[in-house]
Parts: sequence; structure tokens; C-alpha cells
Amino acid sequence: MITRIEDSMRGVIVSVPDYKTLKMIHTARRLYRNNLRMSVSEKQDLSRRFAEGYKRLMLMAKGNPPQEWIDLQNRIRRYQKELDELGIRDHQIPSLESEETSDTDADKVMARMRIPFRIIEFIFLLLVSAIPAIFLNLPVGLIARYWALHRREKALRASKVKVKGMDVMLSEKVLLCIVLVPSLWIFYAILLIKFTDWDISTISVALWSFPVFSYMGIVTTEAGMISFKDLKPHIMRLYPSTRRRMLALPAVRRALQEDLRNFIRKIGPSLGDVYTEKTFDWTDFQHTTLSKEKLK
Repeated sequence: MITRIEDSMRGVIVSVPDYKTLKMIHTARRLYRNNLRMSVSEKQDLSRRFAEGYKRLMLMAKGNPPQEWIDLQNRIRRYQKELDELGIRDHQIPSLESEETSDTDADKVMARMRIPFRIIEFIFLLLVSAIPAIFLNLPVGLIARYWALHRREKALRASKVKVKGMDVMLSEKVLLCIVLVPSLWIFYAILLIKFTDWDISTISVALWSFPVFSYMGIVTTEAGMISFKDLKPHIMRLYPSTRRRMLALPAVRRALQEDLRNFIRKIGPSLGDVYTEKTFDWTDFQHTTLSKEKLK
């Protein structure tokens, strides 16, 4: 069982030298597919193909890649840095251009109305999620966060290989929430029994409704955070300097996308099966790679 879990985990890992490289690979993947809808498994497969292709390119270049490769990497990193600074995501770039090229006054008015609409949507989602989130999720979240931070610091002091210990935080949060969430529901049920005159059937209904409202709080909070992230670029467009930077991004994206695709078409055949094969068995590839490393 443990071996199967380990194989499954290895089958989804995107192996890269560092976080900057991983971020560049994800940006390149999005540019390459041009915002086409993909399933999670398809995104993972393409990310791993880019990561493995990157490693093979570095091996082919013997750690000294041509200037063409370096320039393309730097352009991708600069593009992603610009997106991060402006608080905008890659899939939103085409909409910037379509809004700006709208001809009718009605289109321009609708574009301007997006900001108040987004604000109202965000406030509504915040209000809907506030009550269940505060009473059912917030106490558990705060306790789990502080406990996980404590355990991470302890793990970092005891280990020489951990860098951030985020795996420890995630594991501790999951384990603690498994215990704390139902415990909190039972605690509220006890309070209802002791301090209200509700009959047992009403309290039972309230107790069974806690999981539903807790889940609603999580879903609406997540939707609210997405709305907030989508709201940020609209607000930043009100500033002239930021607006000019945003309006330049569609042209930058098109040029970068074209150059990236031309580069991949040029060097792709030399990468072998990660480029030519439509389906790729990553589990088998991982086993082969580990076997080669053990023989060295």
C-alpha cells in the first residue's frame, strides 16, 4: 500500500531545480496552450513534459545553453514578473485587448461597470460566508495554523534537509482538522443543550446542519477570494501608469507566445519521446530514472 502511494505521488511530481524554474515552466505551459481548457491531468502532463524537456536541454547544452535559450527564459520570467506586479493572470490578458478595441459606447460603459459589479459581488460573497466561516471554520483554522507553525519550526530545527517545511505544516493541519472540526460541532451541540430550551430533535437537526454550513462557508470564501483577485486588475486600471503597462501586455504576450512555439517546434524533435509521444507513462519513467540513479 505504501509503495502504491509513493508511486502515485512520484507520478504527479514536477521535478525542477528550483521554484523560479517551476514558475517559468508553468508560464511557458500556459503560453504554449493559449488558454485552452485542459483537465488537471492534462496540465500536469504538459508541465512534466516541459520540466523533463528543460532538463534534457540543459544536458544537451552541458550547462552552457545558447544565448537564444537564455533570452527566451528571461523574457518569460519578465512577463510573469509583470503579471505578478500588476496583480493580473495570464488568462485575463486577451480580455484587456478586447475591452480596449470595443467600438461602441455601450461596450465601453459595460467595461467601466465591471468594477462596481465586482465590488458588489465580493461584498455579497463575503456576507454569505461570514457567519458559517466565523463560527464553524475560523476557530479551527486559527488553532491549526498556530499549531502547524509550531510543528514546522520544530521540524526545521531537527532537520538539515528541510528548507521551508511546508509539507509538515500541511500534514499537521490536516491531522488536527480531522479531530478539531467534529469536536467543535459537538461542543456547539453541548452548548445548545445546556443553554437553550430546544428539544433534542431540533438540536439534532442543528448538529447535522453544521457540516453543510461549514462546507458552504469554505466554498463561498474561496469564491470571494477569487472575486477579490479578479477585482484587483480592474481597480489598478484606474491608474494611468498601470493602465499603460496593462495595455502593452497583449502585444508582449503574442510575441512571446509565437517565439516560444517556434522554439519548441525547432528543438522539440531532439527531445525524444516527451515531445513526440501523445501519451507518456510517467510512473514507468520515474522507475526507470530511479533505477539509473541507483546504478550510478
